[in-house]
Amino acid sequence: MPYNDFIMSETPMTSAQTAQERDFEFECAFTVLGKQPIVLCIGSDRVTGDCLGPIVGQMLVERKADAVVYGTLSSPVTALNLKDAIGHIKDVHGDKKVLAIDSSVGRLSDVGKIRIAFGSIAPGSADGKKLPKVGDVSITATVTDPHKTPLSAVRLGTVYALASEIAERIIRCLQ
Repeated sequence: MPYNDFIMSETPMTSAQTAQERDFEFECAFTVLGKQPIVLCIGSDRVTGDCLGPIVGQMLVERKADAVVYGTLSSPVTALNLKDAIGHIKDVHGDKKVLAIDSSVGRLSDVGKIRIAFGSIAPGSADGKKLPKVGDVSITATVTDPHKTPLSAVRLGTVYALASEIAERIIRCLQ
């Protein structure tokens, strides 16, 4: 599955070209998704490293993004209700394209990277869960190396910064 990634950093971007490249990746994804896409933000608000999706969903709803958003801090889409959410989306929204957003784990060198892929993701695969694949386009952000820091001990500031970057770029693409 092809993907593109970029690294979040705590220092401001210094290259206008890098910012343009990042914007371009998101714009390409939203060209595929079309108008008022379905955004499925996956994760649990009970595990810091897994709350990226619900935080992005919350930010999109609060900023009144022109999208149909599933998965917020007050109503998360987790491993327990993912199948129901997918079924509901298919029933209510038919053939509309879905953008799936979830946190991921990876190598220490990948922590802070946001990846955009044209294709589905398999939520929970890092924990060995067998959940349905979802999404026509997906965005994941690597929040930890599980050998160094478990999902439950990931700093909220790290997750929040990644979520904020993702939400901001989504909102820009929807305008």
